Amino acid sequence: MNNRMPDQSVSPAYPASYYAATAAEAPADPALAGDMTADVCIVGGGMTGLSAALELSLQGFSVVLLEAEAMAWGASGRAGGQLIVGYGATPQAMEKLMGREDAREAFQISVDALQLVRERIKNYRIDCDLVAGQAELAARPEHMEEFRETCELLESEYSYSLQLLDRQQLREQLDSPVYHGAWFDPRGGHLHPLKYTQGLASAAREAGAQLFSATRVLDIQQGSSPRVVTQRGTVRCRQVVVAANAYLANLLPGIEKRILPVGSYICATRPLGAQAGELIRNNMAVADSKYLTSYYRMSADGRLLFGGRTGLTQKQPANLQQVMRARIKHIFPQLPAPQFDYCWGGNIAVTMNRMPDIGRLGNNLYYAHGFSGHGILMASMAGKLMAQAIAGETGRFDLFGRIRHRNYPGGTLLRKPGLALAMLYFALRDLTG
Repeated sequence: MNNRMPDQSVSPAYPASYYAATAAEAPADPALAGDMTADVCIVGGGMTGLSAALELSLQGFSVVLLEAEAMAWGASGRAGGQLIVGYGATPQAMEKLMGREDAREAFQISVDALQLVRERIKNYRIDCDLVAGQAELAARPEHMEEFRETCELLESEYSYSLQLLDRQQLREQLDSPVYHGAWFDPRGGHLHPLKYTQGLASAAREAGAQLFSATRVLDIQQGSSPRVVTQRGTVRCRQVVVAANAYLANLLPGIEKRILPVGSYICATRPLGAQAGELIRNNMAVADSKYLTSYYRMSADGRLLFGGRTGLTQKQPANLQQVMRARIKHIFPQLPAPQFDYCWGGNIAVTMNRMPDIGRLGNNLYYAHGFSGHGILMASMAGKLMAQAIAGETGRFDLFGRIRHRNYPGGTLLRKPGLALAMLYFALRDLTG
């Protein structure tokens, strides 16, 4: 799934990527061996699980976290790194799904998630290349009208202001002729996701959480005193938090069908020098409004980090570099054919309604996944919400539990042809933009 360019040296604990090559070497967490007890056992060492581990430890709970690979091995260490307020669903769609009152509270939670991430970076001195500014770009003319409606709704009903940029205003910041305008959020931004997640792991360790890597969970035996089973040991606990997202596998069969793991890929160019500042003059992160979206930003050392979905499956295209090179050339025709130092990929989890699936099974198993492209902020917040619920503060957690999530239709045999047809449809829609 991951493709590293030749002659690049990175830590073997992580899939090869620009992030792995530029992050500090993380402490080696041991693998679990033997039987343990804890107040809470967390499954998954990404942003969600580590956020929960940090919050619970600060509140005095004993915490054991189990990660099948290394901390931040999944999307938390490979993602686009964009700080996007809101959700994959628009505010208009949220109101239809949840009602105006719950939609407003959910949106405010995403705003608070942005503040949470910034506070953690400051309080724990996490050096993660944080930069302000994020935008969504209109790939089709009619998308500008949708942007205008969203900006007006957020301003009037949600007390959140976005800047609506017309084509010329956008061109002054982004040197590309292909877009019809944008909304710009000066409070959003971007960061190095692996450095940020490693910072959460360090903070959780210092707070007292016990972190175990290379420890794959094989079974979760629910009940009044749950037992989490691995190949070489077990954890007996009072509460379980499952934070595996797109790598949930078969741990929770009852809810697994609510999410679809989708492959997303990033290529990092060689450093562009002075030209880096000419392409994106305000150094914002951007994502376009296509169904098979492209997202990109500049790295701290002047590389174009260009990512996107190439389909609705987990399969990496054999011609990934050619696909990304063609997209970049379309967006920035003035840029010579880019040469890539790194290309990598991974899975994100998408729900049918594009809202995160956060809830509880029984009285003592909590889960959060399906962030649908908004994981940097909402994964961090989901961990905190689950920790608050375990501590007895359930209001915001229960709000997400009221959202109705549908299963993706079809089993293994039916889903793949359906996804292929959907991918073709979306690709044709994008071509008409």
